[in-house]
Amino acid sequence: MVQTPVVPRWSEEAAEIYANYTIYHQSCGVEQNVFGDPSGAGQPRSDKLIQALRGGCALPLKGRLLDIGCGIGSFLSAWSRLIPGWSLCGSEVSENCRARVESIPGVENFYTCDVNEIPDSFDVISLIHVLEHIPSPLDFLQRVRRKLKPDGLLVVQVPDCEQNVVMLLVADHCSHFSPPLLAALVEGAGFEVLHATNSWVAKEISVVARGVAGPARTGSVAFPESESVHVFEGWKRLNEIVAKIEPLKQRADFGLFGTAIAATWLDAQTGAAARFFVDEDRNRVGRTHMGRPILAPADLPPRATVFVALPQPAAGQVAVRLARLPLGLNVVVP
Repeated sequence: MVQTPVVPRWSEEAAEIYANYTIYHQSCGVEQNVFGDPSGAGQPRSDKLIQALRGGCALPLKGRLLDIGCGIGSFLSAWSRLIPGWSLCGSEVSENCRARVESIPGVENFYTCDVNEIPDSFDVISLIHVLEHIPSPLDFLQRVRRKLKPDGLLVVQVPDCEQNVVMLLVADHCSHFSPPLLAALVEGAGFEVLHATNSWVAKEISVVARGVAGPARTGSVAFPESESVHVFEGWKRLNEIVAKIEPLKQRADFGLFGTAIAATWLDAQTGAAARFFVDEDRNRVGRTHMGRPILAPADLPPRATVFVALPQPAAGQVAVRLARLPLGLNVVVP
C-alpha cells in the first residue's frame, strides 16, 4: 500500500502534532461543513455520512455503536440526534474530551484503552478519519473485527488521496488510500465490503463492511498495483499545481479559495503571497487564517485573482459560482 515511511522521525513529529492539536480550530470547535452539490450548500460531515449510511444499509432501530477516535464527539452527537435510541460509546487516546463526549445524549461509556480491552461487542463500529493515522492498519482492523457482533457493520471514512492529492502532504497521515485500496485492505482484514465509494462525502472515501465468520485472516493483502501507483504519482500532480499558481502570486488582490490543508500548503509554497482567503463556510468567514482575513465570496475585491485550492469536480463548481458574482473575478482552478 502507499505509506509515508514510519520511521522514528515520523513518529516523533506525529506525537508533537497530536499533543498540540485543536480539533476544528478554524471554526471554533464546530465540525466542518462539507460541500459537494453544485449549489454550494454545506452540511456537517457527520450528518452527511449518517444520512448516506441509512440510505445504503438497513440499520436497526436500536443497537450499540462504538466510535473509535471519537475526538470531541461530533459523529456520536450526530448519531444521537439522527438515530436516537442507540447506546453509544466513544474511544480516544487521551482523557481530554471525556466530559464533552459523556455529555452527549445516549453515550454510556468513554474508553482510553486499547481496542482489545474494550468490553462487550457492538452492532456498529465507526472509524472516522482514524485509519490514515495507523501505521499497521491491517492488524488494527483485525482487532476491531473481534469487537463486532455477528452481522455487525464497520464504517470507515478516510481522505480520498486519488481525488484530493494534497492529502498526501498531511504530516501525521501515514496510510494513503483510493476507494479500491481501502476496500482491499478491509477485505484482507476479514470483512465483506458492502459499499466503497467517494460519492457519499466529497473528497472522502466511505467504506461499509460486515464481518465474515471464521478466524481472522493472516498474511498480506493483494492491493491492486495500478491503484497504488496512481495514488503514489499524486506527487507529480502536486508539482503541476505549484507550477500553475506560481505566475499568479505577484498579482494585486491575489487570494486563495479555501482555509484547509490545500490552501495552507499553497500559501506556504507561494511565500504567503495571498492577500486573503475565501470560504463558503459561514463558521469560518470573518475570522483570520495565517494572519489574513477569511472573506465570503460576495465580499471579494472587484477583479481579484482567486486560485481555487480544491480538487475537481469541486473546484469547477466553485468557479461557476464565483463567476456569477458581478465582480469581474479572475478565477483559476488546478
